[in-house]
Amino acid sequence: MSTPLPTPTEPPPRAARGRDWSLRRRLAWQLALAAGAVLALLFVLLDTLIDREIYAHLDQGLTLRAEVIAHSLQRHGADLPLADYQEDGHTEFYTLFDRDGRVLATSPNSHGLALPRPAPGAGALPRYYDARLPDGHAGRLLALAQVDADGRPGVLAVGTERAHWDSVERRVHMLLASGIALALVVVVLLSLWLVGRSFGLLERLRAQVAGVDADTPARLPDDLPAELHPFAQALQAGVERLRLALQRERRFARDVAHELRTPVAEIRASAEAALPQVQEVPARQALQASLEASQRMQRSIESLLTLARIESGLERPSTDPFDLGALLRTLLDAAAPRLQARALELADTLPNSAWCMGDAGMLERLASNLLDNAIEYAPPASRVRVHLWRTPDGWRLVVGNSAPGLAEADVAYFGERFWRREGEGGTALHAGLGLALCRALADALAVPLEFALEDGQLQARIGPLPVL
Repeated sequence: MSTPLPTPTEPPPRAARGRDWSLRRRLAWQLALAAGAVLALLFVLLDTLIDREIYAHLDQGLTLRAEVIAHSLQRHGADLPLADYQEDGHTEFYTLFDRDGRVLATSPNSHGLALPRPAPGAGALPRYYDARLPDGHAGRLLALAQVDADGRPGVLAVGTERAHWDSVERRVHMLLASGIALALVVVVLLSLWLVGRSFGLLERLRAQVAGVDADTPARLPDDLPAELHPFAQALQAGVERLRLALQRERRFARDVAHELRTPVAEIRASAEAALPQVQEVPARQALQASLEASQRMQRSIESLLTLARIESGLERPSTDPFDLGALLRTLLDAAAPRLQARALELADTLPNSAWCMGDAGMLERLASNLLDNAIEYAPPASRVRVHLWRTPDGWRLVVGNSAPGLAEADVAYFGERFWRREGEGGTALHAGLGLALCRALADALAVPLEFALEDGQLQARIGPLPVL
């Protein structure tokens, strides 16, 4: 009995593992971080040196002005013939204090306002400091000891506006910060490019190792750096040992299957011929057991030979257009008697046509094995599901059945040869090679095949299959 279901959505992916750390990303961000730290220190150092040079130039000018004013005060008193300190000037100021801090003279453009004196106890004169000028602007000041025309000691404070110097300093800071930021971006991009280029060798190594099979020796790149040569040689030796072991395994399975095919066929033929002639119950039971065992052995032999042909490349998939929907309907029609015999309900979702590219024979064998496995192991009176639908990347097929006795850990062994759950043995129809054959067929077709257990439902997922 077939019950159509609505088109299913994409099966949820298996639980993703924790994100593996990437050596490429780690090297890239570490190089970028180290370069950023070095450039930041360089910015601080250059900024300090540039500020020091700007202030040194400003202080040198203040020193020259202070010497001129001190000399003029000694010769002319408070009436100084200096244009920068007249009423129409406002960028240069001076103030003369006596030793008790009283104002003795100010520049004409100060309008009687004195320059700030340096803080008491801040150090010996001469001393440079920053303060507000009489016109309210920020200024740079110099205080030095002064003796007036009458020989009285005092303090001369000379100030100049620093707006121009602050503007120059800001422009220098901006240019320096922009240059450092640009250099950091360039260094980060170069780090990413260089790291990616360096790991290109490993990518080529990965591609070549991934292409190794039982018939192709491993060939590693010749231009690997010296640091990777020991690793590459050890990897090549290990891959070669595995390749030779796989060849021996395949040759052994093929030879054993060939050698046993004829004797097993003879045993089966003899048992089948003798069974109708024997009337004694113990003898008939022994012959029946021999017949079932020979059937299981014959099935195992045929499966091993098929596996050997597929894995050795003797059976190569062709690429032809075919209707996968029609193929699946044919398989379901052929499986209807077995479904009915076990009182199983079929829930299928098949499109009218599903044209794709691939080997129809191999895919038919793959789907048939999965369907047989679902019918054989589904509990009586349960449901077998077959769903085929199209996604943006191709056709996807799911064959599922109820599996209440199956554990999540068992699914990891699906596809291994002769694997059975504990307590299960072989039968005439199942010898433990069906899913291994499915895995080999999927690998030969280059089609993803995965098994998943969700809420007691076993699902075999195939695809995506290329759309015609």
